[in-house]
Amino acid sequence: MNNMIFDGDKLSELFAEQDLGWKARTQKELALMEDMVPLLKKQAQGREISGLVAYE
Repeated sequence: MNNMIFDGDKLSELFAEQDLGWKARTQKELALMEDMVPLLKKQAQGREISGLVAYE
């Protein structure tokens, strides 16, 4: 957050360790980000977070 950059690849790496197919992994990532985006935006206090738009 200090650099205001969200790295979606790092998120994918977290789910890669689970034995899921790409579709199930994508669904879990999107479900997580649905909850995380508002929290990240609140923490950013109105500043833009690079890379987050892909999950909005």
